[in-house]
Amino acid sequence: MKKFWIALAVAAPMALGLGGMSGAEAKTKVNIYLGIPHYGYQVGPDYVYRKGHGWYRPGRNINRLSCGEARRIVNRRGYRKVVARNCNGQTYVFRALRNNRVFIVYVNARTGAVWRG
Repeated sequence: MKKFWIALAVAAPMALGLGGMSGAEAKTKVNIYLGIPHYGYQVGPDYVYRKGHGWYRPGRNINRLSCGEARRIVNRRGYRKVVARNCNGQTYVFRALRNNRVFIVYVNARTGAVWRG
């Protein structure tokens, strides 16, 4: 019975003349951007156009901690000799000492949340 339904599903479009139909050209353009979202149209009056990328809202990462502020947060958590390894993106990475052991410490750039790696 299962084979019958499969054969019917394949044969029905051919019987109706749909089997030889060529595919339509959609002419759709898809852009993929990482980071600040860019749009193909102006979303609001505060959006700025960036050539080759599209419309975006500048100043979205205003509430980020500086690398020095994040380092001081790690220091206040009991770590010593805190050295920045990476202060880019949403998560900052530090190398620090605690109880004579070396740790990799991560800090959320917006909230200041700290965790160990």
